[in-house]
Amino acid sequence: RLHLYRNRLTNVPGNHELSILTSLTNCRLLEKVCLSKNLLNGILPASVRNLTATLLKLQLSFNLIEGTIPLALANLTKLIALDLSSNKIKGLIPPNIGQMHSLQQPFLDNNALEGPIPLSIYQLVHMYVFYIGHNMLIGSISSSINNLTSLQWLDLSSNNLKSTLPPGICELKDLLDLYLQDNSFTSHLPLNLRNLATTDIIDISANKLSGELPTSLSKLQMLEYLNLSRNTFDGHIPEQLDHMLNLDTIDLSHDKLSGHIPKSLEKLQHILVLDLSFSLLEVEIPSGGKFTNLSAESFLGNYALCGAPKFHVPVCSDGAKKHNNVNMPRVDIASGGFALVLIVVAKYRKRGLEKHDQEVERFCGIPFQ
Repeated sequence: RLHLYRNRLTNVPGNHELSILTSLTNCRLLEKVCLSKNLLNGILPASVRNLTATLLKLQLSFNLIEGTIPLALANLTKLIALDLSSNKIKGLIPPNIGQMHSLQQPFLDNNALEGPIPLSIYQLVHMYVFYIGHNMLIGSISSSINNLTSLQWLDLSSNNLKSTLPPGICELKDLLDLYLQDNSFTSHLPLNLRNLATTDIIDISANKLSGELPTSLSKLQMLEYLNLSRNTFDGHIPEQLDHMLNLDTIDLSHDKLSGHIPKSLEKLQHILVLDLSFSLLEVEIPSGGKFTNLSAESFLGNYALCGAPKFHVPVCSDGAKKHNNVNMPRVDIASGGFALVLIVVAKYRKRGLEKHDQEVERFCGIPFQ
C-alpha cells in the first residue's frame, strides 16, 4: 500500500505528466495507491497502463490533475475502485472503460468531462457506486442501465443530460440514493418508479419533466427525501403520499401543481420540510399534524390559498373550508422557516459527498469521522 493522503505533494517542476504515477510502475506488488487531497498537477500519463496488475484501488481525488483520462487506464482490469473526482480533468470518459470489468466504484464527479456516457460503462455489472455528477456530460441515459443490478448510489446530477428517464433506472432494486437534479430530462416520471422500494433519496429537481405526479409514488415507503421541484409537473398532489411514512422532506416547489393540499398529509409525522411554494394551489392550508410547525415560506407564491394568519394568507371563507376535506394545496417547511428548507436540502445533497469521503478515508486506511 502507498498512502500519502492529505499532504502537500506536488508534481516535479517542469514535468507536464503526473510523474509520481510513472515512478510507481516499478512497484510490482502494490494493491492500493492513495494520493488524494494533495496538490498534484499535470496530466495522467499513458504509462498508467504499466502499473502493477495487482492494483485494486487508485485514489487521486481532490488534486489539480488536468488533461484527459488516457485510454490506457482501461488496462487496469483488476481495479475495483477508481477515484479521479474533484480535479480539472476534461475530455471524454474513455469509451473502453467497460474493459475494467472488476470496477465497482468509479468516482469521476466534479471535473469538466464532456461528451456522452459511453455505452461500455453499462457492462460494469459489479458497480455499486457510480458518481459522475457536476461535469458537462451530454446525451441520454441508456436503457441498458438496468444491467447495473448492484448499483446502490447513482449521481448524474449537474450535467447537460437530456431525453426521457429510461424505465430501466427503476429496475435497480438495490438503489438507495438517486441524484438526477440539474439536467434537462423531459417527459413524465417513469410509471415503474414504484419499483424503487429500498430507495431513501430521490432528487430529480431542476429538469424539464411534466405531467401529473403518479399515485404510485406512495409505494416508495422507505423514501426520506423527495425533491421534484423546478419542473413543470401539473395536476393535483396525490392524497396517497400520506403512505410514505418515512418522509422528512418533500419539495414540490416551483412546479404547476394545482388544486388543494391533501389533508391526509397531516399524517406524515417525520416531516421537517414540505415546500409547496410558487405553484397554483388553492383553498385552505391544513392545520393539523406537522402543519402546525410550518411557516409562511412553505406557501409563498400560491395566491389562492387561505388559512391561519401565521401563513400570511387570507382567512378562509366557509366555502373554502369545505373544500379542505377533499384535497388541498401544499406546504413547505417545518419549524424554522425558509432557513430550515435550505439546511435540510443541503443535508441530503451533502450526504452523497459524505459517502464519497467515507470511501476515500476507508481506502486510505483512516477512520472516517
